Formats: sequence, structure tokens, C-alpha cells
Amino acid sequence: MPPVSGAARRLILQPWTMGLVAALWSALIGLLLAAAPMLVIWLGSIESGPLESLRLGGLLWLVANGAAISIAGVTVTLLPWGFMLIPLALLGYSGAWAARRSRAHDPGRVLLLVLPGAVLYAALGAVITVVTFEPSSRVDLLNGVLGPLVLALVGLGGGALKGSGLLGGGRIPEVMLVPVRAGLLALATIVGLGAVAATVSLVLHIDDAITMTQALNAGLGGGIGLVVLGLGYVPVLVTWGAAYLLGAGVWLGPDVTLSPFLAAGAPVALPPFPLLAALPAGGDAARCLGQTLLGGPSAAAGPAAGLARRPERRPACPFRPLPALGAPAPPPAPVPSASIVARL
Repeated sequence: MPPVSGAARRLILQPWTMGLVAALWSALIGLLLAAAPMLVIWLGSIESGPLESLRLGGLLWLVANGAAISIAGVTVTLLPWGFMLIPLALLGYSGAWAARRSRAHDPGRVLLLVLPGAVLYAALGAVITVVTFEPSSRVDLLNGVLGPLVLALVGLGGGALKGSGLLGGGRIPEVMLVPVRAGLLALATIVGLGAVAATVSLVLHIDDAITMTQALNAGLGGGIGLVVLGLGYVPVLVTWGAAYLLGAGVWLGPDVTLSPFLAAGAPVALPPFPLLAALPAGGDAARCLGQTLLGGPSAAAGPAAGLARRPERRPACPFRPLPALGAPAPPPAPVPSASIVARL
């Protein structure tokens, strides 16, 4: 292989070039990860060809990148947030790598890296949207572009900032870092309590979840799909648990809200998805328990946020410690001679 010339190497290591490489790498790895479970489902239930499984993998990639999908004329806007963590992690890793390789150590070069990469990532989303289009299950072109664009700006931008070193090295004053750490700790506490509440509710309604799973009769491939989809919706369920404990409630449709302060409203038809069994029925017992635990996340978030403040350094004591008993006394301080005093 002939050696790369200096001019070509400088062109390759430009921020915009590395941004394009990072976006392309993230998109390809994400597509492989999205297509793998669809191919497994196809092998478990050979009902459709491999091309249809690849098309479903492309739709899964779009959904994981924040695009709403329309199935049989119904637009699903409640997306599996857990799937978004995968492209965000890929974009963040590749963005940090690109920033280090291109030596983007100032905001201008970071911006020159992120913007072309985000545009390419959104263009790939548009291509996948067109290729996977079918009237029965499709993603609108606008959603297929805006979702990947926003996710690429966040993922590549965060990774590039980390790789450039702009977030470290004492460039951000401590007075700004303390409230950020406090907010993150408080948010983590609220989310953790929401996860506990969602888990307890799912355990109490485990019989309903098993009944829903058996009613679907999904088979081996469908069961794997249910597990993967359930993992993607775990963050949604955790957020609902935190919202219920905070008193905000969960809105499920017109005039249907699950809240500790509201009685059970009109029944709403929910899809037979096992995780939805964790939703409280809205009876008096559920509302009483919710009112009892109300404010718990907020009360626990305050002390957690207080841990974000680092202890201040104590000033050094201006006085010398007294010598121990029996220890030789320190030599006296030198006294200026009379000649020096006379000169003053």
C-alpha cells in the first residue's frame, strides 16, 4: 500500500472530514445492531423473507433515533427511549475519537466537526426512510430527518466536547459545576425511586403481565421481539413511576390520567403489552399508596443534591503548635542588629 502523502493526511485529519467519518461509522454500527434482532426473529419464525427483516431493522434504527413510526395508519409517538441510548453512545464515542484525531481543541473546530457529521447522519436517515417505506409501516420523511439530526447534534456534540478537553482542565469554574452536580444527583434520586415504584407495581401485577404475554402467542421469534421492545420501554416506565410519585400523574389518552389525586376515569383500551400491566388501576388503594409516598422523591432529592458540594479547604492555622513536654524549644527568631535599625 503506497504511503499517504502529507497533504492527503492533513485533509483526512481535518475536523469536518473526521466528523463525516464518525457519523458514517455510528450509522453503520447502529444499523447492524438494529438488523441483528430482526434477523433472529426471522430465523425463529420463517414467515417473511430476509429482505423484510432488513427493512424492519431499518425502521427500528429510525425509531431508535427518535423518529415516530406509523403502523396501519396509527402514528406511534411513545418511543422506546431505551433504544436511543445505543445511537447516543455510538455518536458520543465516535465524536470524542474524531475530536482527538483532528486535534479540535477550540470551539470553532468542534463546531466544524459536529455540523457536517450531523448533516450526513440526517441524510442517511432520509435515505433509510425512503428505502424502508411501505404503506403498512412507515416513517414520515420529516421525522426520519429531524430525529437523527437532533440525536447526532447531541451525541456528536457531547462526544466532541469531551474529546476536545473543553469540559475539563479547570476551564469551568467550580461555582458553575456545583449546581450542575446537585441537579444531576437530585434527578438520579428521583429516577431511582421511580424505578423502584415501577418494579414493585410490576411485581404486584405479574399475573396480568403473564396473561398478556400468553394472549399474544408470539412464539420464539416474537418472544425475543417482546423482550427487546420491553427493554426499550423500561426508561418510559421508570419515568411514569417517578411522575406518579411526584403527583404529576401519567396521561394515557383523552380524559384518562393516572394520578394519586384523581379517581379512576373511563377505561382506555391499551395494547396487550406486558409492561403496561404495571400501570395502577386507579382504585382507592393505589391512590392512597400514591398519596402516602407523595413527595418522597423530592424529600430525598434535597439531601442527595447537598452531597454535590465539595468540602471547602480550611485555611492554615497562623499559630505554631506548642512544643511537646521535654522537647527542645525552637530557636528564637533573629533580631535585627542595631546597625540595620540605625540605617532605617
